[in-house]
Amino acid sequence: MVRYKVEQAYKRSSVSTATPLGLIVMLYDGLAVNLARAERSLAVSPGADSARYLKKAQDIICELMGSLDFEKGGEIARNLFRVYEYMNYRLIQANLRRDPAMVAEVRGLVLQLKEAWEEAERKVGKSRNGSEGMALGGRA
Repeated sequence: MVRYKVEQAYKRSSVSTATPLGLIVMLYDGLAVNLARAERSLAVSPGADSARYLKKAQDIICELMGSLDFEKGGEIARNLFRVYEYMNYRLIQANLRRDPAMVAEVRGLVLQLKEAWEEAERKVGKSRNGSEGMALGGRA
């Protein structure tokens, strides 16, 4: 119980001190973790656990969709929205068909996008406002 409370306090602190780009990267981290869990769960025994992990992943995708700033991000934001729609669709299909390969496909896309956001975060640096990176399409 103490360990859980410490982990929760650390997470709250990390989120409250993160840059906007850092928050996007955190969302991608959570998305990748839930997809890996869903993939393993579907491969072993499809059921409530896999559905729960897929739902968490879809919730994160919806959060990413909602964070897009189409005015600042322009075509990049529109393209990201389409990718997020596709990922969400594939996860729905994966859940219906109980197919871990579909989840693996989405996880591969997520890892590629996460790498791009991490690179953007590195380029922007550790500035507190991160406003330069938001031109990529996020407004976290």
